Amino acid sequence: MPRQQAPLSLEYILLGFLEQKPIHGYDLYKQISGFEPISLVWRVKQSQLYALLERLEDDGLILSTVIPGESHPNRNQYHLTSIGRQTFYAWRNSPVQHGRDIRMEFLAKIYFALLAGPETVLDLIEEQKAVCYEWLSQFHNDLMNTSENQIYERIVFQYRASQVQTIIEWLESTRKEIGNQLRSVSAKKQNSAKTS
Repeated sequence: MPRQQAPLSLEYILLGFLEQKPIHGYDLYKQISGFEPISLVWRVKQSQLYALLERLEDDGLILSTVIPGESHPNRNQYHLTSIGRQTFYAWRNSPVQHGRDIRMEFLAKIYFALLAGPETVLDLIEEQKAVCYEWLSQFHNDLMNTSENQIYERIVFQYRASQVQTIIEWLESTRKEIGNQLRSVSAKKQNSAKTS
């Protein structure tokens, strides 16, 4: 059945956790709101989480299985469907299309891309940089097409261009940090192999 609307960013995050392993709703809530680094970016109320899980199940992206309890009530365990997995991968591997989405949605994509491996995260960063350069080019064109009398418009385009330039610098810094970490891990493995 075709979807009536695309999932919200938070729904993709739920898909991302379920991609790692099947999990009970309450355990998923504890994971997101507790110790997981993703809680630095996203917050969710328990009631909201269950409503989102219900929506994802209605949309065929996840399935729930009732797990009978002996010392506790029956609980639903959620897992991804193949469509849910494809939907999550498509989201995780694609750049955001608006600068305002960098702060939360792109950071969530980075989190899950890191879990998938260095190639996934480095590819995502490069794709996002390419999109950012398109934004930057557009803002520079907008700026060139304004007259000296359009002071407010010029201020807005200059602000937007400087914002995108900062994002590009951050993406490059992030790419270098991941590259340095990969080289460090590789060097440790080589040293360990030599001493074995």
